[in-house]
Amino acid sequence: MSGVSNIFQQNNPYERFVQQLVQIESRTKMLLQSQKSTQNEKKTALGQVSSSISQFVSKIEELQDTKNRAFQPLSGSTSDRDIVRITSTDGIKKPGNYDITVNRLASNDLLISQVLNGSGSDLHALGDGSIEITIGDQTEVITVETTYEDDEGIVHQKTNDEILKSFSAEINDLFGDLARANRFNTSGDNVQFSIQSLETGFENRIQFNGATGFLADLAANMTRATPEEELNASFVIDGIAFERSQNSVDDAIEGLSFQLMKKSEDSVRMSISRDVNKAKSNINGFINAYNNLNKTIRDRTFLDTENDRRGALQDVRAIRNLTINLRQTGLSPINDVGEGEIARLSDMGISFRKDGTMYIENDEMLTDQLTEDPNAVTSFFTHENSIVSLMKDQAEAYIKRDTGILSSIESGFEQRIDRLDRRIAAQDRYLERYEVEQRKIFNNLNQVIARGEAQFAQVMSFRQRVGF
Repeated sequence: MSGVSNIFQQNNPYERFVQQLVQIESRTKMLLQSQKSTQNEKKTALGQVSSSISQFVSKIEELQDTKNRAFQPLSGSTSDRDIVRITSTDGIKKPGNYDITVNRLASNDLLISQVLNGSGSDLHALGDGSIEITIGDQTEVITVETTYEDDEGIVHQKTNDEILKSFSAEINDLFGDLARANRFNTSGDNVQFSIQSLETGFENRIQFNGATGFLADLAANMTRATPEEELNASFVIDGIAFERSQNSVDDAIEGLSFQLMKKSEDSVRMSISRDVNKAKSNINGFINAYNNLNKTIRDRTFLDTENDRRGALQDVRAIRNLTINLRQTGLSPINDVGEGEIARLSDMGISFRKDGTMYIENDEMLTDQLTEDPNAVTSFFTHENSIVSLMKDQAEAYIKRDTGILSSIESGFEQRIDRLDRRIAAQDRYLERYEVEQRKIFNNLNQVIARGEAQFAQVMSFRQRVGF
């Protein structure tokens, strides 16, 4: 009896038994949690599939947008990039050549004052100054005093250097990104003032008006680095003269943007031609988007019976069927195709491997098609009854909001997860009650043992008293 008692008295051993019993009884809850984890994995995998389908559909929409000219893109080049560089051909409609002669680049307006003695008082002698400055579409009135008052109230005259510093600071503060003013120490004690427009061209020139005091003299004796009438860029395209305030030009030839780099002695050829490599890159974008979709679905629906492994969505046949159906569509010809038109992907040298991967099987065939008849490629991708449009429709049926196939599948996962959550919560409540009941049983058992030990002690005491 005492041996059994010792087992229960060491660190309340009954609590360990209670926890073990609760753990055994928790098998149902753990099974439910495992099932919930599986459903969450399915839901996550479904989201990844949805993303890959959306990317595939978006790529087709991008290629079908006629504004993008995906299969008839144009690229630009020049015979001398040191003179002019083409920066964009996005809006130009057809190939062509243009001869350009750059007579003059657009310049920043720059005005420079006479050299003054920095510690001298020439400007102070002319009195406080005020001036109206216009740069581009901004006009400001600036007033600069030629004296200052110290902390003791004593008035001091400013030196030429101090006055030019004050004037520069006012301009920089008021005009920000439109102008930059500086006071330079040129040599010894000599100083010189300059102001420069930060935007090129005649319309951004620096204009002085209504100057008074020392600023009237300063403005009147400033030298302009470039004559006003030569601030704009000047160039000739195919015999037509142009002037622009900037060296970046996007409105001389419709849809073409270019950058003037320097003056040219002779004309430079700007050539706009079809960019077959870019068109092939767009085709590859379509192929890559499809292959990403195919791989995403295959990775999540595979079945490896030999190693007892399977993808999270292996049992969702509707998803497995998408890649199968897309491949079958891609291999099928368009009905009632006219002579010279593309009937199937293979007519452009595009095929499928056994694993469903799309690839360019005949690069030469694709290049010839894009070079000789890009309109046929465009029609094949954009016609509402084309193979590509059918593939897009099949894919879109899976991702339509509320009514899509994936939406229905996801709803099923969420319903299962919700039911499992309720069953897990019910198990939690049951286990709480079960734990309380088991602890009560062991507590009662412990009390029985305690009473038994007390009775045993009384018997042993009695035996000692009567001589047993």
